[in-house]
Amino acid sequence: ILGVVYRILILGRLSQNTQSNINKKSKNNNNTSIMGNLASWEILYWLPTCLDMSLLLFIYGSCNYEGVSWYLNTQAEVIAKQKDANHKKKDSNDNDKKASKEQSDDPTDVSKQFDLTPEVHAVWELAMAAYNGYACLFPLAVYWSATNPELRPSFCWAMTALMVLKTYMLGNDSADKKLSESKRKEGLKTLFYFYFPTYGGYAILKTFDLIE
Repeated sequence: ILGVVYRILILGRLSQNTQSNINKKSKNNNNTSIMGNLASWEILYWLPTCLDMSLLLFIYGSCNYEGVSWYLNTQAEVIAKQKDANHKKKDSNDNDKKASKEQSDDPTDVSKQFDLTPEVHAVWELAMAAYNGYACLFPLAVYWSATNPELRPSFCWAMTALMVLKTYMLGNDSADKKLSESKRKEGLKTLFYFYFPTYGGYAILKTFDLIE
């Protein structure tokens, strides 16, 4: 009886050691797989996605806590340019031109650009309602695509379509009224040299089975 018990204990110990070794190998394989994904074509998915998540956290947080004043400060240069152009068209005497010049001397002072009227706040609230939806849906889409790799091509196609719309907006003639020329060119370069090769490249490679 003692011999049988001893053999059962030995077999149990061997079984535990074997299971422990299997778990360690499985964990090592998972870590190797994750590192392999990051070092392979999966970087085309992870790099822009992580960047967009970081931008969302910063910009959305600033819009929520700083409000419309923060956003208008980021557009101060364009606002000053537009107001100066409007004054030059409407004002014909020197006094009005002088006032226009003084008003645009400090483009970073939002209070001198225009009053934050209830109408401005109403438009801001409408824009933030759409941004709130994006701030909820984008992290959810990232979570789903990160945990289910088969969803990543669809996610990247959706983001590529969004980048196409951004390209159209930046290339439109009305973009000069919303952004400075330097920011517009910088935005287009970022789209063409970063987002399209990453989001678009990953979507094409995976959709047409060009990579595993």
